[in-house]
Amino acid sequence: MRRFKRVFITALIIFAGFILQFGLFANSPLIGTVPNILLIITVSFGFMNGKNQGMAVGFACGLLMDIVSMSAVGFHMIIFILIGYVNGALHRFLYSDSIIFPLFVTTFCSFTYSGYLYVFQFLIRNRLNFVYYLLHVIIPEAVYTVVLAVLVYQIISSVNYRLEEAERRSATKFV
Repeated sequence: MRRFKRVFITALIIFAGFILQFGLFANSPLIGTVPNILLIITVSFGFMNGKNQGMAVGFACGLLMDIVSMSAVGFHMIIFILIGYVNGALHRFLYSDSIIFPLFVTTFCSFTYSGYLYVFQFLIRNRLNFVYYLLHVIIPEAVYTVVLAVLVYQIISSVNYRLEEAERRSATKFV
């Protein structure tokens, strides 16, 4: 039952992030770009809960991105799984309650994701104007994503803390 509750709440968070990213923010771009909320969710879950959950959330978020973007299934999934894995590996070494390091990691992952998109969607098609793409797409998206990451990370951290508390209480009842 505890596992089902965690999976259900994680799925709700992913679905809410999906609706926000492709519904609300896609229809009203503030600075000409859309924040990558699914990236924030993947980074957050990997950073808070380890490699396995980071990769699982990355898989789900990447699959949703592939379905919406109508690209080959697996294009976004690969980078999201890798981001979830790397952030999950950081879980063992770093303290996740501080907001500073997750914001730094989210910034790095946003630049990594945008660089991945540039290489495989533009550079391969001989579109070499990287400075234009950097100034008009990568940096605005990274800034917008990091600003929203402050709020989203705090919400996910609070939900994760409550789930862990409920799991601890439940485990002590059966001992």
